Amino acid sequence: MTLNYLTIFFPAAILTALVLSVLATRRIRKDASFTSEQRSMQLWLIWLVPILGAALVLSILRDEPTTERDRTGQREPPRNQT
Repeated sequence: MTLNYLTIFFPAAILTALVLSVLATRRIRKDASFTSEQRSMQLWLIWLVPILGAALVLSILRDEPTTERDRTGQREPPRNQT
């Protein structure tokens, strides 16, 4: 059996697509800023267009505010720091 670039590239591409899709799916499922219809459409995009769909959704999620304060524009109560 000869080892060429295709025997390394294809498994690496499949693994990359799976990892990106799983990461994007987990991020979508945890995010409460989207409606259920928006989440559903994003999940379809992730799994139907494996690498590009996941990369697009992850980039959109990166630009979204991460804290409740950023989403509502209100301040969160201060937390006790010990």
